[in-house]
Amino acid sequence: MSLEQQIKDLNVDKGSVAIVWLGQAGYALKTSAGTIVMIDPYLTDWGETQWGLVRILPPAIDPAELQPDLLLISHWHEDHLDVPLVKQWSAAGATGIFAGPITCAQRAPVWGWPTEQVVQIDSGERRTIGEIDVLATFARHETPQAPAPEAVGYLLEIDGLKIWDVADTEYDARLRPMADENIDVMIVPINGVGGNLTTHEAALLTWYVKPKIVIPMHYNMWTPEGFGPGATLDPLEFAATFAKLGGTSEVRILDVGEIAVFSK
Repeated sequence: MSLEQQIKDLNVDKGSVAIVWLGQAGYALKTSAGTIVMIDPYLTDWGETQWGLVRILPPAIDPAELQPDLLLISHWHEDHLDVPLVKQWSAAGATGIFAGPITCAQRAPVWGWPTEQVVQIDSGERRTIGEIDVLATFARHETPQAPAPEAVGYLLEIDGLKIWDVADTEYDARLRPMADENIDVMIVPINGVGGNLTTHEAALLTWYVKPKIVIPMHYNMWTPEGFGPGATLDPLEFAATFAKLGGTSEVRILDVGEIAVFSK
């Protein structure tokens, strides 16, 4: 059975959320109410078209077979705001909500997403979309060649669970107050280049925040050379540093396409 069909058929218990890694920074979530949320899905070759980055990881799902009820985009970079994907879903009659910061939300209608289904959410703002509480969290994603000052992360509260997708960011003390949020699941980048946390910085941030579970991401989409010099792409290195710091959160290293269910 295809992954798309597995996600469609999945029944999630109350008080739980299913999370599927789609590769890079992309995730699909399914709630007990049956809502499918996608965060930064990268399912085309847009990065190759724009930057010459050839994906070595095939798309985890066929977008023609599965659309999100809520599509959250953290910033405009090609491996997060997948323009051909947005256009494909728009052309197929997008039925979900597109939400993201100003540079993303203002472009979606241009690519055919119905204006009344677009929600702008910038850093520090909160929106309730269906049964999901969405807070756009601080990010510092400084990339001189492709500035993204609008970048955000997302803290989702779903069925009592708090899930923080840190999204693309460098290390910054302004991220530490997220420790007050009592995070259940934290999803954190580890690649360490292009304005992102290294494995060690991600481990330190996780140690500060103390989520129940942490999931490393943002690696293996292209060859190590494609990420650039100095990239930190080993989730086991992240786990080892976190252990050295005395971190007590459970480290979950997901396979692409794995359906993991997390409960309160």
